[in-house]
Amino acid sequence: MGSFKALQEWCRIKCENYPNVEIRNMSSSFRDGLAFCAIIHKHRPDLIDFNSLSKHNVYENNHLAFEVAQSKLGIPALLDAKDMVSTEVPDRLSVITYLSHYYHCFNNKSHASPASLKTPCVAECSSHSKTQPDSRGGLEPSKSRTEERSIRGRPCSICASCTKHVHLVQRHLTEGKLYHRSCFRCSVCSKHSLTRVLQRGE
Repeated sequence: MGSFKALQEWCRIKCENYPNVEIRNMSSSFRDGLAFCAIIHKHRPDLIDFNSLSKHNVYENNHLAFEVAQSKLGIPALLDAKDMVSTEVPDRLSVITYLSHYYHCFNNKSHASPASLKTPCVAECSSHSKTQPDSRGGLEPSKSRTEERSIRGRPCSICASCTKHVHLVQRHLTEGKLYHRSCFRCSVCSKHSLTRVLQRGE
């Protein structure tokens, strides 16, 4: 939980002095997209004209941030602008996972999520995490449609297990691959990867 707070504090510091941006939490504070744009602008002011943005243009702000982050910085589009518009409170874990990529990108580290931000089940079962689960809970070594789309540079919004669209509130990222939370099952412990986190209220 401490690592989540550290990430939130990092975001708060980066967004200081940006109008209409206040990081109070890791969900609704990012809904209008301005915070994402502010973090990008803080490090790469050449990529976004922040002063031209309005907090009322939720879709446009998020679309701009996700597109620039992916095309210019190599950060996968794990969130969807349409989902940000349709929900008042974005999924906290999805936002945290996405922002961890920003942190590593701008700190010259690997884009992979840090171990401290991984869910307990994933951390415990890291010895077999090089392969991906299929829809039956087994291991599938072949490339998923999500991975293929990522290679082509398109937004990753397809579940690596069932190959269907993954909405914001259903998203779970593991090893750079996107899954529905209900689709991702660990073949060793046979428990949903988020079960323990949700039980502990993290």
